[in-house]
Amino acid sequence: MKSQSKVGVKRIAEKRIERLFELAGEESARKPAFARRYVKLARELARKAQVQIPRQLKRSFCKKCNTPFTAKSRIRTKRGFVVYACLNCGARRRFKINRKA
Repeated sequence: MKSQSKVGVKRIAEKRIERLFELAGEESARKPAFARRYVKLARELARKAQVQIPRQLKRSFCKKCNTPFTAKSRIRTKRGFVVYACLNCGARRRFKINRKA
């Protein structure tokens, strides 16, 4: 019985995390403080429920200040990497580009 309830809690947490990221994307232009709060809540929820944030969502915000990359960011490619620069705090994140020939 316990394992079923844990699975249910994790499913609910995953859905809430996705919804919080949707809200953060919507609010990023109008109210950046709300967007940062939504990202922070999603990260806390993932930590408490021991659920991983999906890769695409994980790459959509600054880990330092929780700002979504849609609003204040610069995206560049450099030597096989995608570099996200947060214009809010100055942090940079690099992700390797997978090239499949």
